[in-house]
This record gives sequence, C-alpha cells and structure tokens, in this order.
Amino acid sequence: MSQWPTWTALAVTGMLSIAGPAAAAGCQAHSLPHRVSVLELYTSEGCSSCPPADRWLSGLPQHGIDGTMVIPLAFHVDYWNQLGWPDRFSQARFSDRQRQISHRLKSDVIYTPQLVLDGRDLRPIGGMDQLQKTLSAANRQPSAAEIEVWIEPAAQALAIAAQVLVPDTTLRAHSEAWIAVFENGLSSRVARGENAGKQLYHDFVVRELVGPFPLDRDGRAQPQHVLHIAAD
Repeated sequence: MSQWPTWTALAVTGMLSIAGPAAAAGCQAHSLPHRVSVLELYTSEGCSSCPPADRWLSGLPQHGIDGTMVIPLAFHVDYWNQLGWPDRFSQARFSDRQRQISHRLKSDVIYTPQLVLDGRDLRPIGGMDQLQKTLSAANRQPSAAEIEVWIEPAAQALAIAAQVLVPDTTLRAHSEAWIAVFENGLSSRVARGENAGKQLYHDFVVRELVGPFPLDRDGRAQPQHVLHIAAD
C-alpha cells in the first residue's frame, strides 16, 4: 500500500439537469470491478493559464478516456477572486483541499492550473498517450472498494445514498468516502481580471463536495446527502 490516503468518489454526472421518466424513477449504479482513477484539476476563471487546462480536461472523452478509466473533477479555487474576477464556481474549501494535497506532497506552493492524479502531482509530459498508459495500468488493478449508489428525485432536490465496502482490512484505516457532484457544459463571460473579454467553457466542475464519511470497523460507510438544486 502507498503512503497516500485512499478515497472513494461517488460522482454524480448530469444530474443537475435530469428530467423526464428517468428523473421520476430515480436511478441506481454500481462500481466497476477494476480500479478507476481520480483526476483533479485545480483551476480558476481568474487565471490566464487555466483555460487551456480546462479545455484539456474537457477533451478527455474525445481521446477515449471515459468514466470507466478515470473520474475527472475540476475544483475552482477562490484565491484568484481578489484580483478582479470572482469565479462563481469557486469555493474556499476547494482551495483548502489543494493546500492539504500540497502539504502531503511536502510542498509549500499551490498554483493553478494543477493536476493531481490519485493524490500525486501530475505533469502531463507525453500528452494523452502517456496518460492513457498510466490510466490503463491503474485500470488493470482490482477495485479496492465496492460502491452502490441510489439517487431519488424530490422537489428541487436529489436524495443521494450509497453503500461503500472496503474488503481489504489493511486499506480501511486510510480510506474514506466522498460524494462529488459535478456538472458539464458550463460557460462564463469574464468581464474583468486576466481573462477579461473571454468566453470560458467548463466540464466536470465540482458544484458540491460532501465528506469525508469514515468507514466503520467492518470497512463500511453509508454516505447520504440531499442535494438542493439551485437556480444556476
């Protein structure tokens, strides 16, 4: 086992705009038998270097890198907000999360854009080909957790419930569960700051992060959350 904490993301994609019969009936999903990596992008609409990284993340599916291989999550940090453009997707806790990762990596520096793959700093040297090889190697490993998730619609809300099991007793002490709700197809017209005058497009934007949910002695967790759907 590596020195990095294991964490499980229950990612809900596309649910912020769910409608029709599927919404009325709710939905259920089960994790895959192989390991699926988590790729985090720390970004900001106030950072002139970030739009290319945002486009790179959005382009993963076009290169055959889908949800069976990796869960991409774009965390918009808030420390760029003071420079003229308040990023509407930013949250202070996302900046705190990046600082915690920096601390684990024994670094005193945080920056955007930053990519973190399975808890480790990722430098995309070698491009998509190298990333595909790295993810494929991870995907050949068995999953360390069994996850089942249920989503039920309510008035302007979604009720999310899950069951998580980590069978390996050596992993349980370093494992925790999270619910990450993200949204695709977002855009902003930036009026001020380093990206003034640009129309920016985003996918995999984390709108809500809930957790951690600790595991009990049997390696189980039962995360629950009611997601209240805002007007945006």
